[in-house]
Amino acid sequence: MATTQDMAPQERYFEILMERVRTDRYPSAQLLDRIEQAFWTADQVADYVDMLLDKIDESWYPSGQLLDRVQRILATTAMAPAMAEAA
Repeated sequence: MATTQDMAPQERYFEILMERVRTDRYPSAQLLDRIEQAFWTADQVADYVDMLLDKIDESWYPSGQLLDRVQRILATTAMAPAMAEAA
């Protein structure tokens, strides 16, 4: 895997934010919002959702905020193919 120094600026920014969230037990809403605004690829969305699901799985009482984010992103990505066909 390439180091963050070898990545394009957007990829590096995304990975830096993702690493902060991975290591924080209770990531801030502001940091999660920034990651969601930094999505450029479907792989980045999938990586983010996987990370959130891991955080949800680590807790008996997961954050409602994390659950809401995953649900919203999954709903949005499920609608994306239909919206592309309509365009």
